[in-house]
Amino acid sequence: MDTKQLEYIIAVEEEKSISRAAERLFITPSALSQQLKNLETELNTRLFVRSRQGMSLTPEGNLYLSGAKAMLAVKNQALEKIRSLAPEQDRNQVISIALNRNFHTFFQTYIVSEFENRFPYISLQPVLVTDTSAKEEVLKGNADMGFIIASGVTASSLESIPLQREPLHLAFPRRIEEGLPPEYSFESLIKTLEPLGYLSAPLAMIRNADLYYLRCAGLDPETLCYTTSYSNLRKLLNRQFAYGVIPAGFIDKTDTFAHVPIRPAAYYTLEIVFSSSLYMTPEIRELILMFLRLFDRDAGGKSMQEALEHG
Repeated sequence: MDTKQLEYIIAVEEEKSISRAAERLFITPSALSQQLKNLETELNTRLFVRSRQGMSLTPEGNLYLSGAKAMLAVKNQALEKIRSLAPEQDRNQVISIALNRNFHTFFQTYIVSEFENRFPYISLQPVLVTDTSAKEEVLKGNADMGFIIASGVTASSLESIPLQREPLHLAFPRRIEEGLPPEYSFESLIKTLEPLGYLSAPLAMIRNADLYYLRCAGLDPETLCYTTSYSNLRKLLNRQFAYGVIPAGFIDKTDTFAHVPIRPAAYYTLEIVFSSSLYMTPEIRELILMFLRLFDRDAGGKSMQEALEHG
């Protein structure tokens, strides 16, 4: 039996909620519901009932819960004994994270030292990849996790945890906006931008998404240049000769270019991705929580731009 199912039923019973249990387990509510359904089908019995107080166990569910806790306790005790018997040189564990060079310095600065100080028997190993291949490295099993900016659908065999989301804006010369009616439509704006050139985003994984969004909006961009950073993109946009796509949070109040949200609405999401089969050890859970705390903007956390352009 997959011991993950044991963890799932314990989490749902303790949280009394599918959504809260899923958040705690770092999976989607729909995935958790499906796992519980599969387990109930396998056991040919109902484990939970819904009520105003939330999810509660059936008598059969209570029996299963007792067994689940006992089995997990035995497993954890065995793992601790095995670890204690291993030679010192074999106790070191590695968690590998696929990320591109833009994220590498940020990762080393804000995650590695703190984590390895707390868990000295674990090394965080960065797997440097190209802009577009972090997910592929996780899918191939070459990395335990990936640190990416997502703009599309995550592969079905991967789980993803969003760290931060930024709406995308279409940025363009101020004179273009001044030549439009006060209540101009996004469609009329698009038509006025057709003669202008396009300033491409700094990362390959973002460029393709930007082109897709622009083409959906009715533009067929003619790329003037590929920028090296969002700071560089902003400088060029402020020269008022071309248009580009930029996350709203990257725009500074001193910028002079005009900008509006892309329609239909589009976003970049900074995500941690990992295989659905990855065993969530306490250390991996804590690593994910460190990422979540680091990017908690409500608590003064870091921004997506800082992660991209750190150092």
